[in-house]
Amino acid sequence: MGTFFAWLLVTMVAAALALYALGRLLYSGTRYPDEILFATTDDDKPIAIWRYRPEGRAHATPVILQHGLGVNHYNFDMDDHVSLARYFARAGYDVFAADLRGCGLSRPWKWGAPDKWRIRFSDFVERDLPAVFAMVEEATGAKKVHFIGHSMGGMIGYALAQGPIGKKMKSFAAIAGPCFFEHMQQFRSALKLRGLMRFFVVIRQKPFLTTMAPLLRFFPALLGDHEVNPANVDGRLMAFAVVNGMENMPRDLMLDYARWVEDREWTDGHGTSWEDGLAKITVPIYCLGAAVDFYCPPGANEGVIDRVASKRKQYRMFSLANGDQADYGHGDLVVGRTAPDDIFPSLLAWVRDND
Repeated sequence: MGTFFAWLLVTMVAAALALYALGRLLYSGTRYPDEILFATTDDDKPIAIWRYRPEGRAHATPVILQHGLGVNHYNFDMDDHVSLARYFARAGYDVFAADLRGCGLSRPWKWGAPDKWRIRFSDFVERDLPAVFAMVEEATGAKKVHFIGHSMGGMIGYALAQGPIGKKMKSFAAIAGPCFFEHMQQFRSALKLRGLMRFFVVIRQKPFLTTMAPLLRFFPALLGDHEVNPANVDGRLMAFAVVNGMENMPRDLMLDYARWVEDREWTDGHGTSWEDGLAKITVPIYCLGAAVDFYCPPGANEGVIDRVASKRKQYRMFSLANGDQADYGHGDLVVGRTAPDDIFPSLLAWVRDND
């Protein structure tokens, strides 16, 4: 019996390694922008910014696209069709998609650096995005930008819009960006796992997801329905996404989320409430929601427009009931099969109305 289980274990490990190698071989790839810039933060961290230059007649105001938790800039550039970055570039906008610290080409490569994964949400707000805004201004000469953030990228946008950088936003769109954590209690059971996190500086999901890639190519539903509505995603793109677009997650950042869920309030932990600060926002703001979004259910973001001081503001739920082609989940708002037909034109219309 012991020999049987030993062989079973060896077989399972061998199968996992084979799937991982196959995932890397078949689905690793690089989609090249027109230019890659590097901004340097005030704590000397390089932030990669992928630039997509406008086609045809260019608009004066550039667009910044900001990805969310556990992904990188590929969230906005899966292929030539499902690419919010290239969609806006084709519409004549100079587009910049930044990799936050710890992600993509902003990932820490040096071994042995004790703080390379010490990453908090406040680092994005106070360090990374100010450097990105400065680099975009240097590259284009534009004093204002249109800012579009998905998920945590939307949260970063809320926080930025409350401060001095808000004056540099011509408009802001938050795609499934939660900020009311009293409506995020679906994660409360996960708080029991916090004790295990002391053993890990980073949660390495990328190798596991790469192993799943060959299976997701044909069975995208294996990813579950938390990340996306599996009926609205293409298996080929999901395989590419998990190999190239997904990132490992820093423990300290995950503990930030745990604190917000436990406290039912979105704060920096040092007296600043970003939730209360919504009242300071005056930039035109568009909040997008999804009908079957596990990570940002309607209550977590639909009330934003009632709290902000913006004169131009709107909320839109994307669903079959509202005339869209799918009941959208969290991720397929930007990588879904029908996103270029439903979501992208809505965002472009918002930006043009505020240009």
